[in-house]
Amino acid sequence: MSIVVIDNQVVHYEVFGRGRPVLFLHGWLGSWRYWFPTMEVVADNFRTYSFDFWGFGDSRRKQTQESIQNYSDQVIRFLDALGIDRVQLVGHSMGGMVALKTAINYPERITRVATVGAPINGDSLSWLLKLTDRPLFADAFARLPWLRRQLFRFFLGETNDPAVSEVIDDSVKSSANTLRRAVSSMLRTDLSLELDRLRVPSLIVHGGRDDIVSPNQIDLFDDIPTSEVVLMPSSRHFPFLDEAELFNSVLLRFLKQQPATGLMPQIRVREPIRLP
Repeated sequence: MSIVVIDNQVVHYEVFGRGRPVLFLHGWLGSWRYWFPTMEVVADNFRTYSFDFWGFGDSRRKQTQESIQNYSDQVIRFLDALGIDRVQLVGHSMGGMVALKTAINYPERITRVATVGAPINGDSLSWLLKLTDRPLFADAFARLPWLRRQLFRFFLGETNDPAVSEVIDDSVKSSANTLRRAVSSMLRTDLSLELDRLRVPSLIVHGGRDDIVSPNQIDLFDDIPTSEVVLMPSSRHFPFLDEAELFNSVLLRFLKQQPATGLMPQIRVREPIRLP
């Protein structure tokens, strides 16, 4: 376990491997931990990092309020603290929204960005997550750890990660305020209005059976020339757990590409994809 202090606040992070840096960002209710199986695979070719957003996992929040913008700032402050000039970003769900926001605002720091099940428009979130924008529901959710565990276990679906209990344990570490403010910020964020400013190569992955974030988010990238869109029809909200081998193959191919000298052609994969 490693920590770095940013703005007088403790940020927990983990790092594996050697090579060009790749930073993984987790989603709502989660922590760095559920990225571990993917990071292990990617670490054979890259130096992989992941941290807990303020208020989640083992990163403590003192004065920074939870929001997509503040978490994007945390990404840049984390890179500064570790002396990383440029990085490839991989974000899931809320972390995907943060990754895309960061790539749009800081193209000089982000060489590539991959999002997985990301709510580009906050209205794409399921009704269940929208409920946690209400203080009474968020408070009840925080007071009933067993409910949060059950919900997150449902989100995760089937996984071969032997340490899934550790992943679920991290889901109960956030306060009611953290959960509500994070969801509130997602609901009120619409990155579709900013996609025309996306200049770095992007990989947009969605599970065709995702019941947390609508897969129709891939349609927002129809006219974005820097984007590559992949729909994994058999996956739900966690394609990197549902179809790990296939996802890792898609992600590694994207990360290994050489930096583009101009706009890359768009690739759209909507039919079932197969391993070579």
